[in-house]
Amino acid sequence: MIVRTVAGRRRLRVMHVILSRGFAGSERAAAESCAALAGRHAVALVVRSDHREPGGPSIRDELAPGIEVFEVPPHLGTRRHLEEVIRAWAPDVVHTHLRRGTRYVARIGLARIGLPQSVHVATLHLSLNGPHYLEADGLFCISEWQLATIPPDHRGQVFLVPNSLVAHPRLDAERVRELRASLGAGENEFVVGAVGRLAHRKGFDLLIRAFERAQLPGARLVIVGDGSHRQRLERLAGERVTLTGFRRDVKDLYQAFDVFVCPSSYEPFGRVIIEALDAGTPVIATDAEGPVDIAKRHPVHLVPLGDEARLAEALREAAARGRVRIEADLAEFSLERIATRMEQSYRTLLDARRAVAPLAAPAAVDSASSAANGPEDVPAARRYLFAPVSGPGGAGELMRCLIIARELARAEPSADIRFLVSRVAVFRDAVDFPIIDCDASPTKSTPQVLAAIESFRPHAMVFDNSGRTSQLRAAKRAGTRLVFSSRAPKLRWKAFRLKWMRLLDEHWIVFPTFVTGGLTWLERRKLALFPAYTVRRLDTLFPPADPEARREWLARHGFEPGGYVVFVPGGRSEGQRIAEPAEHFIDAARRFCAATGYPSVVLTGREVVDEEAGGNPRLLPRIAPEEVQYLLAEATMVVSNGGTTLVHTLAHGRPLVAVPLAGDQARRIRRAVRLGIAASAPPDAEKIAAEAVALLKDPARREVMPRHIAELGIANGIGEAVEALRALARGGVA
Repeated sequence: MIVRTVAGRRRLRVMHVILSRGFAGSERAAAESCAALAGRHAVALVVRSDHREPGGPSIRDELAPGIEVFEVPPHLGTRRHLEEVIRAWAPDVVHTHLRRGTRYVARIGLARIGLPQSVHVATLHLSLNGPHYLEADGLFCISEWQLATIPPDHRGQVFLVPNSLVAHPRLDAERVRELRASLGAGENEFVVGAVGRLAHRKGFDLLIRAFERAQLPGARLVIVGDGSHRQRLERLAGERVTLTGFRRDVKDLYQAFDVFVCPSSYEPFGRVIIEALDAGTPVIATDAEGPVDIAKRHPVHLVPLGDEARLAEALREAAARGRVRIEADLAEFSLERIATRMEQSYRTLLDARRAVAPLAAPAAVDSASSAANGPEDVPAARRYLFAPVSGPGGAGELMRCLIIARELARAEPSADIRFLVSRVAVFRDAVDFPIIDCDASPTKSTPQVLAAIESFRPHAMVFDNSGRTSQLRAAKRAGTRLVFSSRAPKLRWKAFRLKWMRLLDEHWIVFPTFVTGGLTWLERRKLALFPAYTVRRLDTLFPPADPEARREWLARHGFEPGGYVVFVPGGRSEGQRIAEPAEHFIDAARRFCAATGYPSVVLTGREVVDEEAGGNPRLLPRIAPEEVQYLLAEATMVVSNGGTTLVHTLAHGRPLVAVPLAGDQARRIRRAVRLGIAASAPPDAEKIAAEAVALLKDPARREVMPRHIAELGIANGIGEAVEALRALARGGVA
């Protein structure tokens, strides 16, 4: 009998093994891994019999119902008892956590005890601190920095599977006041919080010294946790420092903090950072391994390792801002998404094992499921790699790839998506997928691109205005299906070179025909030589709108559909004509509002803005791509740069004043004006405002623009792009 999940997939038998004592971050991660899978699969956990420290918490206290627990002796007979438990339970997957359990399972050998089709997976909660990890069939890296530490000759497969986050509900104000009082903090005191095991590498001694050095008036430092360094820290702590010991309500406490600090000298992931962000608490962290990776995509203030002065300065800055709450999109760490990643990784390893090993029944199997009962019917997670042009200049390619990647992740939740991005790229911190660092734009970072292709072996890869022949050839050797994305004719010539046409699967021309022009006679002749080479015309790409979500977002932020003007300077481009586009557009918007009084908003693209409540124009910080589209779609009219935002505005059918901010924008704006679909203004704040005022006061002109736009049929191609990429990946490397 084969037991299957609701989705029709065969249930797996997964046994987790963790042989540590106490309950800290790694133990919580193991418990959540069990919980994530328990509803879908048969799950067991093996712990040592003395896992609970005297009077302390235990991993068993945190387990979800339905998980079988086995205990083995902590010292004498550990290996023998563990071997007996594994053989009797006959798991498909043995998933080990931390060094001791990994070493024992590696030494036991699953094939040796009659489980030749089972696989061993080990999570790197810390680092690759022992050769036994390399004997596992699969390694789970919890943070991006760990990927680079895996030896290139490692025979197993490597997966990026971060720790999960169980989102915590927000507390009411009265409960927060009660928590602060329990910590000895008054309602008006500024509370600096920290959570973790009281051990040397957690850096709490550094935090105490920095707190005292900062001399914050009316402030209190609260450190939650227990461990071997508690007495040492108590001697160091002054009267304004509270050490609470272990608290079961730690997730409530995050909401009582005004700022959270992670001062670790070594932090492989940074679970406490994610939990603090989930609570809406601003975070300061030292630039250890995991925090650096988290800060690439989430609002974390990094300070140098061990730098007491800089940490004190960061505390003073936080105290000066007072009690503020933040919002962070932490969906990438959700229990559901991590469970899907784990399951797909398990199945990838099992498929590979069954492809080379004969089917053989294990020694003891219950009726729930067996690796020998039939072939697996679920495909392995597909891998996608994006390589957009990136750097300190324009961000159009990076943001376009990010939009595609987000829609791809929605359509295919199990997809493993990564980005090659310059270390100095503008909007780099907006990328909410794993980043592979490049010293410069990917085109100029060939060694790093080649290494990424070799190690990641993507099923499909997108070069957006980037790439070299050697990079394409390496990807082709890896079995990768390739897309090159371009815009204007002067940028698409590379994809029509014969040597590239032999390597590429598809060429996406992303911009409407009135901008890019049709295919030339020579391009059509070349296409005749390569009938399998696909040229795909995509007018523009942006997140598809859910009208109900759009209306809800606009109402929540006080925008009346059809009752506001949007000013969008966009990112800084190569060849920028003015140094600070945002300042010019803010100036223009203020002049426009002074002349008309019409409600207006400026999308500054900045992380933080200073804005007076109720002011006109409103200045918004950086917002999500879909939120930009909400504003564009319902605006009375838009004042935009001549780049990607121009085309987005046209796709929404909105009247437009376009401003050329880079050398390649003037020509397309002139074409748009000739077609009657836009007005134009030079990059001067006074003249931008004057043209916007003129368009607002000319309703007949604003009415005719959408009609001309409709005649061109400009449409959003995001759905077509995602489906094309998925189709390519299905035919890519196995």
